[in-house]
Amino acid sequence: MDEASSDQALLEPKNQERTKPAPHLDDVLSDLKFGVFQIKMLVLVGGGYFAVCAEMMLFVFLSSPAKKEWNLAEYEFPWLPFSTGVSGIVGGFLFGSVSDHFGRRIPFIIGMVVVAVFGLASAFANSFPLFVALRCMVTFGIAAFEAAGFVFLLEFLPRERRGTVMVVVTLCGALGAVLVASLAWVMLERLGWRWFVGTCASPAWLLLLMLLVVHEETPRFLFSSGRTQAGRKVLSKIARQNNTTLAEGDIVCPTTEQRGHLRQLFSRDACKHTIVLSLVWFLQAMGYWGVTTYLPEYMTSQGVNPYFNMFSVFIGEIPGLILAMILIERRRIGRIRCLKAFSAVTSMSLFLFAFVPVQQAKTVFAITCYFSMVPIYSILNTFTPEVYPTNIRSIAMGWVNVVIEIPGLITPFVGEFLLSSSIAWLYPVVWAAIFVIQFGCMFGLSQETVGQDLSDVTLTVSDAGNGGTEVQN
Repeated sequence: MDEASSDQALLEPKNQERTKPAPHLDDVLSDLKFGVFQIKMLVLVGGGYFAVCAEMMLFVFLSSPAKKEWNLAEYEFPWLPFSTGVSGIVGGFLFGSVSDHFGRRIPFIIGMVVVAVFGLASAFANSFPLFVALRCMVTFGIAAFEAAGFVFLLEFLPRERRGTVMVVVTLCGALGAVLVASLAWVMLERLGWRWFVGTCASPAWLLLLMLLVVHEETPRFLFSSGRTQAGRKVLSKIARQNNTTLAEGDIVCPTTEQRGHLRQLFSRDACKHTIVLSLVWFLQAMGYWGVTTYLPEYMTSQGVNPYFNMFSVFIGEIPGLILAMILIERRRIGRIRCLKAFSAVTSMSLFLFAFVPVQQAKTVFAITCYFSMVPIYSILNTFTPEVYPTNIRSIAMGWVNVVIEIPGLITPFVGEFLLSSSIAWLYPVVWAAIFVIQFGCMFGLSQETVGQDLSDVTLTVSDAGNGGTEVQN
């Protein structure tokens, strides 16, 4: 071998090293591991969802106290969930777009401040219209969390932990519901509804103290909006807190100025995902709030202690969420098959709840219903933002928040009608049928996201590189 050939051979490894492709942002986040930084974010977002669910669930226990306090007619109380549903629709559109245009942190903070302030203020309402107006503001803040909160955490997570961590957030929400049920059991008859409502606002106020240390926008939003230096600073902070090392050099994350527009959800490539997910979310909200809104009154009509049994029912959510945590990251099962399984169990448990005459068995089937019904939310909250790219991820979550508010406009009136029916089994059977339809719609979901990279700016959701794999239904 001559001298020139020898020199060329020596230079080849160096040239190959220089031309090594830059890592994708998902690879960088995986290299930085799941550590202290992500745990802090989990505590923040999980605490936020705890507070949000506490506020969302309290109205379930207020139908009887509110009717008694203000002498409401039979069909007046449903105007509370109807009005808050309209507020949630407005908030979902607004904050979904704000989050994709200006970042996740701003709507998250605004939402939690609004929830805390108006949640406490509603305890002092001296009329039903004022109470409704204040609760509408609470729902407006909740919509901000729903649009930005899950995305805020998701975009900090390594791909290997996304599913499990996002289910933990929903577990925090379930604990918020348990808190409300326990407070209703202990406080409503002894201290009255005002103390109950005021106490339910306390988690949101505690979270405001945690917000004092939230200074970081998600690196994925920063990179995709062209602010690469700011994104690297956040990644450096993650590396420092996780005791890992951020490699030098470029990081691949496409940028775009086209972000946060609703029409992008209905582009040629995203349209199918949007339609199917909208149906699944709509039916989930319809079934969940249909079952939940008047369940205490229904249990009373069946001779069952409502407050203790609602406490037991909400406790039943926790093992279901733990099971979802175990299954959701398994590639042979994944997000979609988990959704189908939990939807099927929910419908079957409601049918059994309707027709089994033994009261203890009814309680067991009600618990089984929530065991499987609530994990559907956790999986959807993971799956939906994974399907969409960064530039429309929050508007997608804002859109589904709008979709799930629509049932709130009608289910209270439907529930009141079903509750007044002389046919005892009609109430649970109607909602069981909703979950049967949802189960069928889930066969339209084909893009499995477990273990896959998040897409960033492409609207070709189904063809976005590593954005997902097809699964057989």
